[in-house]
Amino acid sequence: MSDKKSASAVYKISSALLLLLYCGLCVFLYYKFMGWTEGSVYESDLPAHISLAVDDGLIYSLISFIMIGLAKSGTLELLPILLGMFAALSVFFTAELLLEISDKKIDQNAAIIMALLLNIVMPCYIRGLSDGRYMGMHASSIWHNSTYLMMKWLGLWTILVYMQIEKKITERITVKSYLFFTLILTLTTAAKPNFFLAVTPTMLVFLIIDLVKKKAPFGRLVFFGSSVVPSFAVMALQNNALFKAGAGGNGIMIAPGRAMTAHTGYLLAVSVLSIAFPLMMLLLHIKEIFKNRYLLFAWICAGTGYMEYFLFSEKGARNMDANFSWGYAFTIILIFGISLIMWLADLRDFKNTKSIVKKAYLVLCGLVLAYHTYCGLLFFIRLCMGVSYMMWG
Repeated sequence: MSDKKSASAVYKISSALLLLLYCGLCVFLYYKFMGWTEGSVYESDLPAHISLAVDDGLIYSLISFIMIGLAKSGTLELLPILLGMFAALSVFFTAELLLEISDKKIDQNAAIIMALLLNIVMPCYIRGLSDGRYMGMHASSIWHNSTYLMMKWLGLWTILVYMQIEKKITERITVKSYLFFTLILTLTTAAKPNFFLAVTPTMLVFLIIDLVKKKAPFGRLVFFGSSVVPSFAVMALQNNALFKAGAGGNGIMIAPGRAMTAHTGYLLAVSVLSIAFPLMMLLLHIKEIFKNRYLLFAWICAGTGYMEYFLFSEKGARNMDANFSWGYAFTIILIFGISLIMWLADLRDFKNTKSIVKKAYLVLCGLVLAYHTYCGLLFFIRLCMGVSYMMWG
């Protein structure tokens, strides 16, 4: 008993210190980002986002209202602290998702440490396959884009609430839970519409599955599905703002691979290296994909996001900005999360596993995850030292 208490205390202290350190560095980083004017030192989208909202009045994201409000009140210097809170919330809701997926079989403080890891991991980088550790790669750990930072924690929260509702959909859906889910889904869409585009198609698939399996009455499923209506209205307003005259774009085009291959000539290799650990775990558990709803949900989301990124691009000045990448970027943390929980479950049965090949494969998965983590730590440390987020070469 004392050993368990000691381990719990270590996890608690470690998680608190690591979270404080991470969020403190994020705040420092965002202050540096705010001061960027040009060049490759502390380069970021943040000054451009502030200028578009405060100076040009271009409102296409929920954070635009926050920036305008802070500017009018003379407290814009507080923005980095707010973004640091977003980073903390992303870790918190990642940890809550891990607890949900594992059915609370992991320690809460250990979940926070793992959530920190998942918010830092980056693609397995091999020099020469892409233009840099970010450009050409596909990552969920992104610090330079304020709209993504807001979408990320709201999106994780939305999925957490969705999973809790979907799990009980056989019994009932309360008006309170319906309204709450509708609210946070709408707020997430208002932060950045990419979440809606990548994730809600998967929710529709699950509603259809529930309908076919007669898991819940048709009327209840339609009622739950209507929660997306306000988000459609929000996206119509965003579309009008983004593609109006002088906003830098004039529409969307189907251009397979155009934006995705702008910084790599090895798309397949880069795609695999970006999610090597989740892919390895998927191969190991492929027979379970239609039995494990978390696994199926995460991979359909990722597949949807990847195809949208591959197929679509904007017209006009933003045609190579890869703005359809944000949805896929978000889904990557989902497949890493479910894969990490499954890997830990496999490790618990490691001694009882008779297959030497499976044991070796699990060790290899751990090494690949370690390299993902190393690449993420290196990337984040370099960011804090002033290296451009593009991280060329």
